[in-house]
Amino acid sequence: MKWLKVGAVIVGALVVTALGIDAADTLSGSRNTLLGQVIGGASQGACPQGMVSMPMATTFTCVDAYEASPSKSCPHEFPQNELETIENMNSAECKSASEKNSEAWRFITREQAFTACMKAGKRLPSSNEWYLAAAGTPDSDSCNIEGSTVLKTGERETCVSATGVYDAIGNVWEWTSDDVIEGTFNGRNLPATGYVTQVDSAGIAVLTGAEGSQLFGEDYFW
Repeated sequence: MKWLKVGAVIVGALVVTALGIDAADTLSGSRNTLLGQVIGGASQGACPQGMVSMPMATTFTCVDAYEASPSKSCPHEFPQNELETIENMNSAECKSASEKNSEAWRFITREQAFTACMKAGKRLPSSNEWYLAAAGTPDSDSCNIEGSTVLKTGERETCVSATGVYDAIGNVWEWTSDDVIEGTFNGRNLPATGYVTQVDSAGIAVLTGAEGSQLFGEDYFW
């Protein structure tokens, strides 16, 4: 569902930029959640280290500033294949981290990404939430879209969204929690193929055409 990741490096799956733990627990009065501690202990709405605030969002408060990487407690800090990710997931101490100049976690399924985020007290975003966090990222010239190499997280300092999320476009692909089943997303049929010409408020393609549109970075939907 990351159709906005124009020309991103496709070198295996990875953990998505993770959202803060379920806001519903905080809104119901719990102070045992990550967000509950943040909201209850910081009048300015400060987020934990490695995360940035999303004051305009209604379903979450904080989002990872960098593409998630394995924490230093993982057996493989730089996994190079699926087997090394499995060893990481079998370690009770291993979880995802949000740190600058790390190596984004590749070779990981969405289910593994879900678990790695949960261990860190976070969760995967929906496509709508990801789109909100990525909004305002500059034109692709500022981001790593060459498709031949993976840069360190935050290495392209100008590739940052309006709220401070780095590499939302380019570098590596990212997971969300939504499902597309037989071409259907949230009860509606998606375009079969073509260049994006119109999107909805969540950034999901509504219409496609035979020619690329500069408004959407000549992105192709499949």
